[in-house]
Amino acid sequence: MKKSLFLAALVLISAGCFAQKTAIRTAKNLALQETPDFDGARAAIKPALENAETKDLAETWYVAGLIGYKQNESIWLAGQMGQTVDNAAKGAAVVESINFWRVADSLAMVPVYDKKGNPKYDLKTRKNISEKILEYFQKQELAIYASYLAEQNDDMGVANAFKLHCDIPDMEMMQDPKLQAKMPKDTTYYQYMGYALSYYYRAKAYDEALQVANTIMADPAHEVTAYQYFYDLYKLKGDTLTARQKLAEAVDRFPKEAWFVQNMINDLVQAHDTLGAIAYLDRAIENDPSQAQYFHTKATLLSTLRRFDEAFTFFEKAIEMDPKNPEYYLNYAYSYNDKATLLLDGTDNLSQKEYMAVKKQSDEILKQALPYYEKAHELAPGDMNYARPLRQCYYRLKMEKEYEALSAEMQNY
Repeated sequence: MKKSLFLAALVLISAGCFAQKTAIRTAKNLALQETPDFDGARAAIKPALENAETKDLAETWYVAGLIGYKQNESIWLAGQMGQTVDNAAKGAAVVESINFWRVADSLAMVPVYDKKGNPKYDLKTRKNISEKILEYFQKQELAIYASYLAEQNDDMGVANAFKLHCDIPDMEMMQDPKLQAKMPKDTTYYQYMGYALSYYYRAKAYDEALQVANTIMADPAHEVTAYQYFYDLYKLKGDTLTARQKLAEAVDRFPKEAWFVQNMINDLVQAHDTLGAIAYLDRAIENDPSQAQYFHTKATLLSTLRRFDEAFTFFEKAIEMDPKNPEYYLNYAYSYNDKATLLLDGTDNLSQKEYMAVKKQSDEILKQALPYYEKAHELAPGDMNYARPLRQCYYRLKMEKEYEALSAEMQNY
């Protein structure tokens, strides 16, 4: 009786396995027939992907991937015959097939040992898969899909499609030298990686973007871009320490790239580390003394430290280099204004006579600001940001005629 039950169980197991293998053949036939039934093929293969007897067979996953491959091919042929191309289904079929085939390849490379203990691998399945994935790569199938997804404003989809295209040369199954020779990591490859990085950034997928940024570092032409993204991405993730470290690395590696030193200076200023910002400005000026903005920024920072005479020297240099920039004149005037105002601090306890003496000194300093306020206004006529401080200066110097004229002019802004 026990033997009968055992044999019956074997029959049931065998029948179940046979049924799933039949499903695999059915799925394959439905995908390959003259009028393919891809939905039917997917429905047929699904149980085999989950069944204990067939889910670990490379053949199961190979056929699952073959369905998407044949659907992609079928849609392409329809397009060649003038029919409307379903780009969504075409691209999704490519992604689906690659995902299934990666599993199929991993199962194909699980060794099966013969009687002598020698490992055997399913190299035929690997060859079939790698040839088809190479075909996808060379036909730019995933890049085409990414372009379609961009039209749909699917930022994450675009990024994933470009990233998957660029992942192909690094897949284990694609490491044969003959295959590698057909998938060079050339300008186009890194261009697509750059697109993936950009779209991950837009999709706020910061970890994925960091992964791609690390990859494009291998290309000297993209190192600067990678570091710019490192800085932005770590800040967006709230890791300001790493962001600052990456920025410092970039300043050292690319001393001629103004973007890095400018952001470092901005960071230090926002952190109220004015001396640190000035130190980086000195480095920037040493590396590129042709940038008037560096001299202007240093002058402004020196002014905040009340080192006015030093500040005036750097304002003069900035204006000499860029005499048409109204901002330089305005901040030069502000520096004189601050010096004049500072002189009045602590005068509350002075006698009237003593106060008036200090006030006279303050006004004399303020008069030195006047021509710079006027020049800024001249260079930016009609701009309230430059007119308003000039009018205030006229008021403080009791220049009533000029004050009234400018006030009337500002009514027309």
